[in-house]
Amino acid sequence: MDPKRPRPPLLTPEAAKEILQGSSEVSLDLGLSRSKVARVGDKYNLGGGEEVLIEDLETIAGRENAAFFVDGSSVFQLAISGDRYYKLVPTVGAPTLEIDGIRMHRTKGTTPDRDAREKIGAMGIRGGRVLDTCTGLGYTAAVVLERGAELVVTIERRHEVLSLALMNPWSEALFVDKRSHPIIGDAYDQVDVLPGGFFDYVVHDPPRLTRAGHLYSSEFYSRLEKVMRPGARLLHYTGEPGSKYRRVDLRRGVMERLRGAGFTDPRYLGHVMGVLCEKPG
Repeated sequence: MDPKRPRPPLLTPEAAKEILQGSSEVSLDLGLSRSKVARVGDKYNLGGGEEVLIEDLETIAGRENAAFFVDGSSVFQLAISGDRYYKLVPTVGAPTLEIDGIRMHRTKGTTPDRDAREKIGAMGIRGGRVLDTCTGLGYTAAVVLERGAELVVTIERRHEVLSLALMNPWSEALFVDKRSHPIIGDAYDQVDVLPGGFFDYVVHDPPRLTRAGHLYSSEFYSRLEKVMRPGARLLHYTGEPGSKYRRVDLRRGVMERLRGAGFTDPRYLGHVMGVLCEKPG
């Protein structure tokens, strides 16, 4: 999808239920705003030439944890099937990304957008140059842009993830703000081509250790340290501090490797489930 083209109407099970219950105004952008809909025979006009059959609305209403877009009079799920299965899952705030049934954002007791704001708030980001090592749906990039970042370089390994982000209204800043610079590739390799001593902040929110162990390695932490200016801050999301499996203490291992890579004062911030540290000034 071209970010400059109008985004098609998006429907969640909740929006479909509202329409079927007679509401003439629902959200067609995953909760960001409300739009008028009108029934015409066995269809509903969604504006812009798109329309959806009542039977399609009934199908959508019965599909939990899914989101859909309407193209003309056809309905498609916001999902991509390849080597893995990627889909957008609605929440009460911004949608989350699910890969093979595993959610990539915190959703218990929070929403993906609120969680991103709390992480950036914990770092105290105000302006500056920011590196976001794992783009996902771009919520981190959106928040730091709101906070006046000079620029954001954000790296995403999977083109399927960026394709879903293009369809997600909550991700718009990632593609339309001129200060945002998305890169497709593995952060482990891409960080090596970035300028040394350049970034004021690094947000490192990697997949689980079992899926991306190289992004938890001493070598990768050293690569991050090289692209940060003296006094720069890094927040490394780890999730819960320990593991139920193999008695692995993820938090302690991360902090030890960060110290070994030259970072100072690593401390775990429970409210954002991440380790904050600095490069010596």
